[in-house]
Amino acid sequence: MDFWDGLWLNEGFATWMSWYACDSLYPDWKVWESYVSDSLQHALTLDALRASHPIEVPVKRADEINQIFDAISYSKGSSLLKMISKWLGEDVFIKGVSNYLKKHKWGNTQTSDLWEALSDASGEDVVKVMDIWTKNVGFPVVTVKEGAGGSITITQNRFLATGDVKPEEDTVLYPVFLGLKTTSGTGPSYTLNDRSLTFEINTSDDFFKLNADQAGIYRTAYEPSRWTKLGKAGVEGKLSVEDRVGLVADAGSLASSGFIDTSSLLDLVKSWSKESNYVVWDEILTRIGSIKAAFMFEDEATKEALKVFTRDLIGGKLSQIGWEFSDNDTFAAQQLKSSLFASAANADEPNTVAFAKKAFAEFVAGDKKAIHPNLRASIFNVVAKNGDLSTFDQLFNIYRNPQSVEEKIAALRAFGRFENDEVMEKVTGLLLQTDIIKQQDIYIPMQGLRAHRAGIEKLWAWLTVNWDRVYELLPPGLSMLGSIVTLATSGFTRPEQKKEVEEFFATKNTKGYDQGLAQSLDIITAKGKWAQREAESIYKWLEQNGYTK
Repeated sequence: MDFWDGLWLNEGFATWMSWYACDSLYPDWKVWESYVSDSLQHALTLDALRASHPIEVPVKRADEINQIFDAISYSKGSSLLKMISKWLGEDVFIKGVSNYLKKHKWGNTQTSDLWEALSDASGEDVVKVMDIWTKNVGFPVVTVKEGAGGSITITQNRFLATGDVKPEEDTVLYPVFLGLKTTSGTGPSYTLNDRSLTFEINTSDDFFKLNADQAGIYRTAYEPSRWTKLGKAGVEGKLSVEDRVGLVADAGSLASSGFIDTSSLLDLVKSWSKESNYVVWDEILTRIGSIKAAFMFEDEATKEALKVFTRDLIGGKLSQIGWEFSDNDTFAAQQLKSSLFASAANADEPNTVAFAKKAFAEFVAGDKKAIHPNLRASIFNVVAKNGDLSTFDQLFNIYRNPQSVEEKIAALRAFGRFENDEVMEKVTGLLLQTDIIKQQDIYIPMQGLRAHRAGIEKLWAWLTVNWDRVYELLPPGLSMLGSIVTLATSGFTRPEQKKEVEEFFATKNTKGYDQGLAQSLDIITAKGKWAQREAESIYKWLEQNGYTK
């Protein structure tokens, strides 16, 4: 890159290359399945905020530089390259990249240099298509309307997590590669260049899905009946892992922003309770977690019902696979066991909570094999959540005398999971004691505090009281300040909480973290609107499905 607006050429390319190289060396790991729930979702989550920025972002001040080392430069940049590779064909794409690297070795480049190399290799006008993606902020939601005779009409609009796009924010028309999947396979190839497009689908069994294998950078909003049919298609094996992950992610994001009812998301994940793939489960649990986060400051009845739903959803699969590990377990199998155990324990499932407490007691008594490394973090979190000062002292001892770096970090993160007020006071008192918690590590217990209501409130109170010291310790030139501000504010959900944050920072110099602050305020707005809009309907769904008391 020859200047900071081309940062993505370095970071986005490196991110894509890490996935590509891993897939090439270890194809049996199927890393592109994980990519959909990892890099792609990171990109779409951040880019759905009004306070996002283009991939090629103009940098006018030095203090803006650290703020663009984010999911747009890394994850959206890599997702764009993956989309181009799918469009041009992998062999053609690699040829173009090879020519680009050879031509500019030992030199600096601009984005246009890469587009030129790919155009020469493919014969396509890559510049015309991709400049729209790199020079504009955001991405579209593609709405699908089904007509008579197998026709569908698709329409694109800018997608915002807050669901309140203004006309002046919806002027960009993206080249959207639709990737139509039917029983016959993927194809024909359609590209949406205008606002809307109508075409016919020839399928014998009424099955179709757009964005095959989630190669495109957009969300797809179907009609309620289509979500039901796609849920059934997933059970019948018609959808790839990438497709299933993408459907859950799209449903979750569209529900949170008001494009579809949350009941469509809940019906979808409920129908996949027998799912066997870890990556799909990871996305399912992430989206349930998003609902819980939006309802963090709402009535206890809904939150308790969500716990019951979670226990019911994962109970069958967890009973089937258990949480004991063997040398014959694949990496994916280990991850699934760990993830389901953690989710069950977090939802107060009695057997997992009892196991966690027993294993922890044996561990601190000297049996260092009592806790399997795959369950370490979740067990520490469970005992912290239900613990007191004596439990904290035990975890603190583990933190100070760890057997490994991973154990030390797990204990440190668990500090934030205590809901006991006396312990939370002690934890926040340690955050600025750099002789105990390293300056670069204070975000770790903060992540734990942000996981529960009392912790969110305590964290904000700590920041407001200690702002001058935080600002001194982590000046704006360090990207850490923006992360700390985001952690301390984005857990809120209510308008009055947002107002309190705005008023506090109104008198502060926000250079160096203004973008992170704006993004955090967007997150608060989005969660608050979701909870306000669907509080009754979500509780009604939980009630109708037997999850309320």
